[in-house]
Parts: sequence; C-alpha cells; structure tokens
Amino acid sequence: MTDNPLLDTAPPGLPEADLSPPQIARVGDPFSGLRSVTFLARVKRNATHQLRDVVASLNAAYMDWYFPEKVVLAELVQLQANWSISYHGDDRIVLDRNERGHTLLIVDSTKMTPFLVTQATRLREACDEELRRFALGDGITTDN
Repeated sequence: MTDNPLLDTAPPGLPEADLSPPQIARVGDPFSGLRSVTFLARVKRNATHQLRDVVASLNAAYMDWYFPEKVVLAELVQLQANWSISYHGDDRIVLDRNERGHTLLIVDSTKMTPFLVTQATRLREACDEELRRFALGDGITTDN
C-alpha cells in the first residue's frame, strides 16, 4: 500500500494484515452458496457419497469457512428444485439416507455441467451485487 499518499512504508517487522476472518456459512448467503456450488460441481458423478464426507471435504477446501451439514443440504435441495424447474422432473441430484446419514448422488449428463456453471454464475452475480451494495452503502449489508 505504498501508493497511498497518506501512508509511509511499513515499519520493519510489521506483520501483514491480509487475513480473512473465519466465516460460518448460512443458508441463503450467496457467498456460501457460491463456494458450495463450485465445490459440488467438482464432486465425482455417478457415485453415491455420504453427505458428511462431502461436507468434510468442502470444509477442508475452504479452511477459513465452516459449512454445517444443514447448510450444504439446504443448498442441495435448492439445486434439486432449480434442476426440476429447468428440466421438469428428470432426477439428477439425488438425496437419500442410509444407516450413516444423508447420501448424495449427482448423475452425470450432458446438461449437468452447464446447469452447475449457470447456478455458480448466478451466485457469483449475487455476490458481486452484495459487494456493490456494501461499497455504495457505507458498509451496510443485508445483515445490518
């Protein structure tokens, strides 16, 4: 930040302040949704996964975020609904249960990748809009 006319160079030994505070994912938050969907777009298809394993991998991928299972489940239910609206009842995102808990199966098709990319793009646009509102509104967010 040396190009700021108000600032001198940093004193020797001053640590960087480039840390992001930890975040807890919330249902309906576009930032949580974007991370979830971009992760889910890379989950192996045509294989049944324990949802708890998917959630653990998602949490490992974003170490500064915590994704409760119920938040990921809500995002998957939303994806199922969006898929059903777009492709009229063709079940390709399958949630079920077994003795270990919820399971997830994403069936591969020629439509699945474009669908997930579209969902992620929509969420990215919602994130950009929230950041724009935050910048123009003196730090006011939908949380305030």
